[in-house]
Amino acid sequence: MTGKPWAYLSSGPRTAVLKRLISEGFDISGVYVTDPQRWPKVASTVSYANAVGLPVHILRREDLLKPPEELRDAQCLSVGFGFILPKAFLAHVGVCLNVHGTLLPRYPGARSLNWLLANGDRENGVTVHVVDEGVDTGPIVLQRAFELSTFESAASLSRKTLEFEPDVVIDALRLFERDGLSCAAPQPPQQGARFPDRAPTHSEIDPEKPLASLFDEIRAADPDRFPAFFFVDGQKVCVRLWRPDKPVDEWDLI
Repeated sequence: MTGKPWAYLSSGPRTAVLKRLISEGFDISGVYVTDPQRWPKVASTVSYANAVGLPVHILRREDLLKPPEELRDAQCLSVGFGFILPKAFLAHVGVCLNVHGTLLPRYPGARSLNWLLANGDRENGVTVHVVDEGVDTGPIVLQRAFELSTFESAASLSRKTLEFEPDVVIDALRLFERDGLSCAAPQPPQQGARFPDRAPTHSEIDPEKPLASLFDEIRAADPDRFPAFFFVDGQKVCVRLWRPDKPVDEWDLI
């Protein structure tokens, strides 16, 4: 590939995207991560960057208010970066694209995937958009969708979204390098209220509702860390779903 280098920003397990960028010939000027001590899932990205000789820099929250000089007018790609990028950062760099694991404008923000399950959505996707001063509100460069099973779990949805991500990112960057900002279209208005960042309290279900109507809410809860629950005589009771005859290739689905 030819074109201006990209600075790669990340805080999580998104090494697959960086690997694809390198294999497809994109020029990566450096990898910028949040502190691996606080964000341990970014360790694999740091290890890969070190292995292929990419410079690795740690960005603290205060660094975003006075960004490193080497990022002046840079093209930045945020792939699971843990901090909201402030106005000072966006004014310093040339452009910043973000990779978001839902079909914006639905489900912006962090920890949003579980809401797709709770709402019974039958598709998800990946959106690459320009970062503006809002949270996941900037113009869309490229967006693609994939179908969901009735039996998706939080684990399978996360896995499928991460596996789907690299292809979308590659095509989005090729489009952007060809057409620049003219390829980005404003997001349509968000329909309905924005869902909050998912929290453990969202796993509570109403035992007065019919069991079948609770299926999506139960599968939206993390069965290991934050299982669906309700109370009986003041005692917390947890609920887990499983299919005794599920196909082998659906190993992480319900």
